[in-house]
Amino acid sequence: MKKQKLQQQEFEIRIELNGASKTIKISPNETTDGVEFFDCNINDINITQIRKEKDGDWEQIWGKLDPHTVNMIGAAITAKIG
Repeated sequence: MKKQKLQQQEFEIRIELNGASKTIKISPNETTDGVEFFDCNINDINITQIRKEKDGDWEQIWGKLDPHTVNMIGAAITAKIG
């Protein structure tokens, strides 16, 4: 059974990335064993996949973003979906 949070559709967030304001499309998803993660796209290009760990930290599953940027994206996701 899917988690209630995943019923939410794609949404957009805005963050400062490399000195410029960027809109990132966030697509909630989950692994086959039910672990929630988020695909993050700019202009239809996947820049990363991240997930929130049980301890509250955000971890990059795929991509080459620095930890600070991953945490900024994660904080914006949290602010959007709670």
